Amino acid sequence: MTTSSIEEMKRLGFTGAEAQIYIFLLQSPYATGYEVSKGTGLPRANTYQALETLAAKEHITAVSKDPVRYAALPPALLLQRIQEETRQRCQDLEQRLATLEKPDTAGHFWELREQSRIEQRLSELIGRATQRIAASLWAEDLPRLSEALQAARQRGCTIILNLFGEARVDFATIYQHEAPEKVIGGHLVALAVDFSEALVASLDAPATGVVTQNRTLVRVVEKLIRDESYLASIYERFPDELESAFGPHLVHLRQRLLPEVDAARLVAITTVDSKSVRLPADLQL
Repeated sequence: MTTSSIEEMKRLGFTGAEAQIYIFLLQSPYATGYEVSKGTGLPRANTYQALETLAAKEHITAVSKDPVRYAALPPALLLQRIQEETRQRCQDLEQRLATLEKPDTAGHFWELREQSRIEQRLSELIGRATQRIAASLWAEDLPRLSEALQAARQRGCTIILNLFGEARVDFATIYQHEAPEKVIGGHLVALAVDFSEALVASLDAPATGVVTQNRTLVRVVEKLIRDESYLASIYERFPDELESAFGPHLVHLRQRLLPEVDAARLVAITTVDSKSVRLPADLQL
């Protein structure tokens, strides 16, 4: 437990000696420098130097003068102070770096190659959203993102979801689409936040994705998500009229625009759903 705590403290900027001494003072408050050195096994010179550094940073405090005895700042206060200092430092650095950023850097793309990394970036983008989140997801994706989406809704974000499959949520406006087994084109995920950043990914193995702040591409992803919402709303209102004109699942319209392999799969799906679909000669299975 102590070893892992020391390693975590080193990641927060403590030296190994400082971490050891802080933990020792938690367990043995009001110890002198000599007692700290003896209790930790650190050389006396290193101990006194680390004590001075910790006191200067207000991670510990001297509670008496003769002899000087030390007490550790309570862990909750210590970590709260470090968190606030880190937040402020990051905010200041962001502002300084922004002045060095060239205007065209918003056109960069970041490629993602693992599903875990894609899911991590989805959560990060949702976590940064301040106004609006729009996404197209499969129902099976939702549990991994629900916590982040709920938090975004509590922050006041509008959340719009095109959902492929069945799921019920109370934190988003849902546009319902067909079940995943009827989806043509594979397991795709699209996300746009605050009209400024977008992620598109294929979660079929091997999973791949891309994140961008490119204004044009963000608008394209936004339009894709909106068009899916429009189609879901129209299909919900006029299902009989649409299928009468274009066939089940709009097969007659969609098969003209899909790649040949996807068109054949779409016809196979609609054939199972409806024996009335007539297959073009070149797409007979």
